[in-house]
Amino acid sequence: MFTLLGDRPSSQKLIQLSNSKLVFKLINDSDGISRAKIASITKLSPTTISSLTDELINKGLVIETGEKVVKSSGRRPILLDVKEEGAFFVSVDLQEKGFNIALYNLKCKLIKEKFVELHSFHELSRHIIIHTLNMIEKSKNEESRLLGICIGAPGLIDIANERIISSTILPIEEDNEFCKELKERFPGVKIELVNESSLSAYAEKQFVERVKTIENLLYIDIHTGIGAGIIINGNIFRGANNLAGEFGHISVDIKGPTCKCGAKGCLETVANIKAIMKQLKEYDTIEEVAERYDESYVDVRVAVNKNAKYIAYGINNAVNLLNPEAVIIGGQIKIFGYKYLNEIIKSYKEIALSKNKDIPILLSQVEGNPVTLGGAKYMLDKILMR
Repeated sequence: MFTLLGDRPSSQKLIQLSNSKLVFKLINDSDGISRAKIASITKLSPTTISSLTDELINKGLVIETGEKVVKSSGRRPILLDVKEEGAFFVSVDLQEKGFNIALYNLKCKLIKEKFVELHSFHELSRHIIIHTLNMIEKSKNEESRLLGICIGAPGLIDIANERIISSTILPIEEDNEFCKELKERFPGVKIELVNESSLSAYAEKQFVERVKTIENLLYIDIHTGIGAGIIINGNIFRGANNLAGEFGHISVDIKGPTCKCGAKGCLETVANIKAIMKQLKEYDTIEEVAERYDESYVDVRVAVNKNAKYIAYGINNAVNLLNPEAVIIGGQIKIFGYKYLNEIIKSYKEIALSKNKDIPILLSQVEGNPVTLGGAKYMLDKILMR
């Protein structure tokens, strides 16, 4: 949509783009707002606001929703709102055996989502393209309304070359070119490759009421692997080389098992879902283990609480470095619920610095898939509001 300004817009067009995003953000964040109110907030002229809102309406991103009821006489202001079906985003969550792919509208409401099983990641882009087009068709959308595609990946990401350079979870080659291939098929569509834990953290920050006011957040993502999403000043923190958040590679046992990264005793080797299942070989699924944990089976309680203690030590290390306002526990580990969370808090408070003991450790409250939801919101913000 906004790429119509060209690859190298002039200073005047950059200002116009910035103002368009500001206006769209105000409309998106309100429950109906008038042109006059937007002009009052932005200090832009009524003529400029009228031009910008008309452009957004013509692009199908904004609609007029009717007149505002006012007590005084005179012309009633016309309210504006985001046109939910005016555009959409594709969000992909790469996993060990395939990927979740989802369509979200302009209000980040889920349109469709499904899991695609893969036997090989060699043709990842082809599968994403096929299922993107299939979902667009089945949802009766138009490809021309596709604004952005976000790919959430567990692993190290080379931002400059748009590649996954290393992952202990995905069976993918380092010279993968799937982002490049997606851009060739969807020219003009914004495509981003982002660490999955960062997207989960972003979803938590944007959609959970108790977290919205927290500007500095550490999100611990525990499933097949272990990662962390870091939010600083309300934004995803990537680090100097996009390597921030490798929580799973904090070593908690120098005599522990060797990790795929080459180090010993990484959290990812002793505290992920696989580590729990390895200790409890008589159980077939993590769901079965969770049921036995609720019922306080001794063997299960020992294994899961051992996991909680490892995570607590990892959190303590991270908190001492980052000093966040809160820590969120998310991922598949959420299946163990508040009983598990309380074990983490108990172990953490035994070792935390006195000033850090009161930092809240919370269980994720995001509904649905936090990676795809976070990806949709990330693209919405980046393309239309920032």
